[in-house]
Amino acid sequence: MLINNEFNEEKIQSPLQYTWSIFKRNSLAITAMWGSLILILITLFADYIVPYAPSTQYVKHLLLPPYWVEGGNSAHILGTDDLGRDSLARLIQGIQLTLGGALAITIAVSILGSVIGATAALTKGLKASILHHLLDALLIIPTLLTALILIVMFGPSYENSLIAVSLSLLPQFIRGIYISIENELNKQYIISLRLDGATNVRLLRFGIFPNILEPIITLLNRIFTMAILEISTLGFLGFGTQFLDVELGALIASSIVLIYSSPWLVFFPGLAIFIIILVFNIFTEGLRHAVIEGEDL
Repeated sequence: MLINNEFNEEKIQSPLQYTWSIFKRNSLAITAMWGSLILILITLFADYIVPYAPSTQYVKHLLLPPYWVEGGNSAHILGTDDLGRDSLARLIQGIQLTLGGALAITIAVSILGSVIGATAALTKGLKASILHHLLDALLIIPTLLTALILIVMFGPSYENSLIAVSLSLLPQFIRGIYISIENELNKQYIISLRLDGATNVRLLRFGIFPNILEPIITLLNRIFTMAILEISTLGFLGFGTQFLDVELGALIASSIVLIYSSPWLVFFPGLAIFIIILVFNIFTEGLRHAVIEGEDL
């Protein structure tokens, strides 16, 4: 896109600059972007911003309601649980483990899935056919069921739950990358690059990946959302964090029996899961639309 500066010189924006200029016109997506950054900062620095240690028990303050409710205490903004532990501190730790785990899974799956998917798409013959049919077979099994089977094999723990969720989501990402690259291979610009002698690495870096950003963003968003839900589900079922550590699903499970007497103990972790998914989905959807519009122009 051509832009004019004060000297009436014409400059051409880079694709990244042009995409950003489109993205920043979407105020909702910008708000979601800042919200995502705040949540990531909370995840990174949770140990420094928690008001109390999540496992510390205040036996004189059992089942305190939030401070704005009658009977609440400003020392515990979101109240306490049935053992007197600060709800805000445990909620922040839950966000750290759930969101941090989902981000780690998304990064690991995207790197490994891109390598395997690109290799499969550019490989022909028996190896490609075997991988293709293997992925089809794995995709038949629901990802949560796969994660449950793996966590039973590995044993319940937070680290094992992350490994199980990663392995259950990996085939989906590989398949998505495989299809996206396969759709590009027969286009004229790829054939031209091949006739010019471009290697597979150069073909992927300069030809294919810049033109499949939209499906990649969609895939990343799907993997992230499913990772949040599966980590929380495994935690709720008791296969995730153990002992003193908590994540959002485990927080809900530990307080479900108190839902009628102290509903805030279940409401706030559930609300946190909803906000995380909503904010990141709005952000990635705005980014996806900016990429599409930039490609069209």
